[in-house]
Amino acid sequence: MASAPTDQCIVLPFRAANRQSFDGTGLALHFLLGNVLVLHTGLKEMWFGWRVKKIFPRQEALQDYCRDDAITLDLAQVSRSQKVRFWLTGSYTDQVVSLHFFDSASPHDPPPPADLSISIDDGLVGFRSRFMDWLAATGHPMPSDQIQPALWPETVTRDGLDAVGRALEGFYIYSAYGGDGPLDMSPFKKAAEAAPESFMAQDLYGWALYRIKKYDEAKTAFLTSLRINPAGAGAMSGLMWCGIYGKDLEEAMFWSGRKADVCRKDVQAAREAGRRRYAKVNP
Repeated sequence: MASAPTDQCIVLPFRAANRQSFDGTGLALHFLLGNVLVLHTGLKEMWFGWRVKKIFPRQEALQDYCRDDAITLDLAQVSRSQKVRFWLTGSYTDQVVSLHFFDSASPHDPPPPADLSISIDDGLVGFRSRFMDWLAATGHPMPSDQIQPALWPETVTRDGLDAVGRALEGFYIYSAYGGDGPLDMSPFKKAAEAAPESFMAQDLYGWALYRIKKYDEAKTAFLTSLRINPAGAGAMSGLMWCGIYGKDLEEAMFWSGRKADVCRKDVQAAREAGRRRYAKVNP
């Protein structure tokens, strides 16, 4: 079990480069690397989805940022307001993602950026391997025992990446800014159908089903995603919450502990945290 890290890292959505036509690729690859970093025992878990509205107070600001790499954030100011030290930013074309690492503790001495070619034929394994090599060069190597779990085969086409990213944007918008009615499930179904062997697509589908309170169907989607990526910490969180709202204490505690195990954290403490969450929702 690793000692508890104190520094958080947020992966921002990757922006369309050179005003090219927007598609979902940048958002999908942002989500992919978020699911890699959640396994990094030297960094504290920090999903962009938790802070969307705090970083982008208006929906239009988020959408504009994703569509144009000329739009930037004042990362020093955002770091202070959010109390988050590390930020991963980038832009994408149809061939490459250009990554930058920002450390608010040394904002004027950034490490060299990286250009990662987008290769889907190997299940995006090479893309993630090159990312972790670059991360090590920034001074934040992935722990050796977490490298292989972060390299599950993400079987997805270019159309699948587009569908996953567009569904993810819809999820962020609905979660952060609300809507006029229930969550539109069609983008999530489209992503799951376009990429049935993609962890990202199935995990997102599970979270969308969870948001509309279809907990049994959400569990099926989450379990499908874990068949693809057994270290899918985000899906395990979803299963924990399905257990809580489905009034199954043991299920909630099991998945809370299982997530802690894959993230190399204290399993018993996590099981007890799952119990407390359950009791709060089900007094």
